[in-house]
Amino acid sequence: MTALVWVLVGLVLLGAYVTWTAGRLDRLHARVDASWAALDAQLVRRAAAARALVGHVPDPLAARALEVAAHVAVDADEHDRETIENDLSRALRAAVPLMPTAAPLEELQSAASRVALARSFHNVAVKDTRSVRWRRIPRLLRLAGHRAMPTYFEIDDTALAG
Repeated sequence: MTALVWVLVGLVLLGAYVTWTAGRLDRLHARVDASWAALDAQLVRRAAAARALVGHVPDPLAARALEVAAHVAVDADEHDRETIENDLSRALRAAVPLMPTAAPLEELQSAASRVALARSFHNVAVKDTRSVRWRRIPRLLRLAGHRAMPTYFEIDDTALAG
């Protein structure tokens, strides 16, 4: 009889742990989704600020490269986003030094700083979610369901951050 009670207590504790872990995974995935939405908004803001500066670039080739990269970045989807944003960073790195000192770079610098912060928050949320998902019980019981494993977002956002 005592063994049965201990088995029932163990099953109740295991059930409570599994339920708590499933809820935690759900909250972590919601956090990743929210951080991605914030990062996406900041990336669009940076692309729009870059597009607004095209007229200040004296070199027509650099201006055209910046215009194309900014246009593509504004309309980018999640799948090719890292490559597209790295292209925009390269175009900015080439175009900004050519601009006159009177060029209005404040909005672009602000957007670049916000991208760096949003990327940092997103990658921390991804790290936390992945660490819970790689534990034995969440993997064994498939507590994440059919959700894809979240991925880090890595771009070179150091061109104007600061």
